[in-house]
Amino acid sequence: MDCAKGRSMADLYDELMLEIFSRMPVKDLRHSTYVCKSWRNLITDPLNGKKLPQTLEGFFHGGVGGPRSYGHFTSLPGSGVPPVDPSFSFIKAMVPGVERMVLLDSCNGLLLFGCTREGKFGYIVSNPATKKLVTVPASSGSCPPPPLFAFEAEVDYDSGEKYAHTFLMFNPAVSSHFHLFQIWQDMTVEDVETVHSYSSETKAWSDRSSKWRRGEEGSEWGLWGECLIKFRMGRALINDLLHFVGFDSQKQEDVIVAVDGEGKTCRIIDWHGKDVRLIIFIGQSQDRLHCIGVNTKAGQDHIHITRMSIWVLEDYDTKAWILKHSVGSLQFFGLLGRLVHDFNIVAIHPDHNSIIIVQHWNQKLVSYNMDTQELRGLRTLENGCAYVAITPYVPCFLESSVLATKG
Repeated sequence: MDCAKGRSMADLYDELMLEIFSRMPVKDLRHSTYVCKSWRNLITDPLNGKKLPQTLEGFFHGGVGGPRSYGHFTSLPGSGVPPVDPSFSFIKAMVPGVERMVLLDSCNGLLLFGCTREGKFGYIVSNPATKKLVTVPASSGSCPPPPLFAFEAEVDYDSGEKYAHTFLMFNPAVSSHFHLFQIWQDMTVEDVETVHSYSSETKAWSDRSSKWRRGEEGSEWGLWGECLIKFRMGRALINDLLHFVGFDSQKQEDVIVAVDGEGKTCRIIDWHGKDVRLIIFIGQSQDRLHCIGVNTKAGQDHIHITRMSIWVLEDYDTKAWILKHSVGSLQFFGLLGRLVHDFNIVAIHPDHNSIIIVQHWNQKLVSYNMDTQELRGLRTLENGCAYVAITPYVPCFLESSVLATKG
């Protein structure tokens, strides 16, 4: 009888600890393995793996002769086989009538697709680890397409068209619900035209445009004038706020904008240069906002990079940036000066001191380790791929009532 009670209490203890571990950041979870043997056994047990926080597994990307935003998956070293089918055949089986589908964003295990179905544009939010999804209608009947639709149709991205850029916001440690934040930008005037937000809890879009119109009294966006949103420069979800890069046309400087799930501008983080010419990427690593900048030198026809530096927002409240790492162009690229457009940064590792880069001159996806200062090749990509459409993936095995097993 006592043994039976003992086993029951032990099982209850394990369940409670697994519940606590499941809500920890990966870094803290790893540190917990050193606390005691029982914790280490629980965390390292393969049967518990799917219940615990995951880290970056790899990247979805396209290839020649197929969709440019998905269809292939490149795993990071040590990640093993691709965790999901990169063709996402289960989505097309669950949502009949999908004519065209583009992978737009990812956040903590969920993926955001833009799609046309029966002639109408809309969205699909899916968890490929659990093969569940939910469809979301367009924010309005006049909603413009996302830029990647133009990429796949081989239309000039900067042709003066209007595009709807949509970000996915999801934090499973806080809620099973997700938000979409959408900006319509007119490339002719390089300004924000319309802003919408979507909540999976209310299942409705909200128009935030009145709060973002430049020059209007009380406008959140009008506090600092015209801005060009740099959608290709990364994004980060920190403190439940979405962070992205904008260029203040009046001040002629980059800023980092933070918005909440309702689309309200909550914070403008100034970037005063730090002796760095350009911001080329932002991301989240080890629960802190990271910013990658470059020093440049103007050549006869092009701008060359001379040095790259990685900065960390050490104190979020005081906006205090500190230098984490700096590397010269000769050491990093093997040349004294690479062109700004010779490469794209596609991710900062969420748990390690490394960044993932696409090198255009040799079509390679590589990782750079800041601790060892070494470059490591991950994959040679196919010629003709749209390298801006490379999406990082962190699995999430938690079940959610927000998503369903059918469209």
